[in-house]
Amino acid sequence: MSRGTVVDLFCGAGGASLGFHQAGFEIRGAVDIDEDALDTYERNLTDEGIVDFEPLQADLEETTFDEIRDHFGLEKGEVDVICGCPPCQNFSSLRDTTPWPEDEPKDDLLRAFVERIREEKPDLVFFENVQGILSSGEGAYIKWFRNQMEKVTREEDTEEQGGYGVNLKLVNAANYGIPQRRKRTIGVCVYGADSDDIAVRSPTHTENPDEDDERERWRWVQDAIVRDDLVNLSKGEKQDDDPAHRARNHRQKTIDLMEAIPDDGGSWMDLRGTEHEDLIRECHQNIDSGAGSAYGRMAWKEPAPTLTTRCTTPSCGRFTHPEANRSITPREAALLMTFPREFELPDRISAAERVVGNAVPPDLVEAMLYSPTVEGMFPS
Repeated sequence: MSRGTVVDLFCGAGGASLGFHQAGFEIRGAVDIDEDALDTYERNLTDEGIVDFEPLQADLEETTFDEIRDHFGLEKGEVDVICGCPPCQNFSSLRDTTPWPEDEPKDDLLRAFVERIREEKPDLVFFENVQGILSSGEGAYIKWFRNQMEKVTREEDTEEQGGYGVNLKLVNAANYGIPQRRKRTIGVCVYGADSDDIAVRSPTHTENPDEDDERERWRWVQDAIVRDDLVNLSKGEKQDDDPAHRARNHRQKTIDLMEAIPDDGGSWMDLRGTEHEDLIRECHQNIDSGAGSAYGRMAWKEPAPTLTTRCTTPSCGRFTHPEANRSITPREAALLMTFPREFELPDRISAAERVVGNAVPPDLVEAMLYSPTVEGMFPS
């Protein structure tokens, strides 16, 4: 029996939808604009019978919830939960963070998300975004979001009865069993509730649990990608029965650097003062920190770093395999994001790393749906 009905906005490749499905909810609609992500969603959720619809390709700035209902054959009020993970680039620390008036939303996709919520007014809104949304614009984005959500009122309710209580919490995905140090803002918004009464789930995992700790140990890189059904690859190689387990064909200069970097967590910074110092990129020669993760190896007995949309590109972060002289493959990235082993990815590596890096880990969403607040509304 379903715990509740969900429409997934900015659904991407389907990470949040999978998380809701794993937690016992029924997904009734999904919308995004990205063609590669929607193709991935359809191949893995529609074709596998997890959902009985094809996701809608649409611009959520221009598409109303009435149109979404019509497309998926839904009645007004039939949706219990709206899930949304608006693209996060505007909240990057590299963006301008100048304060802005709370009544003038600078981020059009955040505004569109609130507009779609206002048009349906479900019981629960689940929200995921980067940690930077909490501080961008000196907190103005979140202040605006809270203010707008508190004003959403159903026709039959007074202002005192309506509005959404909002609990936004910064979490480390590693604390919920994700083999990745991925800090994200999780939002749980409940119609008619007081914000102080809304609980986000407490951590289920910790770095070093003692014998009396009910929490489990963090999941490590080796827990996710050391598998009998994944073959060892060198540069340019692929696994015959898994097109997503395909290694980039790195240039020899990159291979030489990787060969010199120590296994299991090493960095190009370890080469300073050694016979391999001449392999350090010219752009890194005078850097003490900041770019130290570029070309770095993941460590076997630690969670992976945050996977980005360039997570198989070694120059873009600590995305080199712990031992092999190559970056991780799209399959390994998907496993570190807790997608199922059989999850299909785009054929192009650049598209595959992008849909994985943009995704929300399914197991993180699932974990959050067993909080006291969500359990109280939708018992499992």
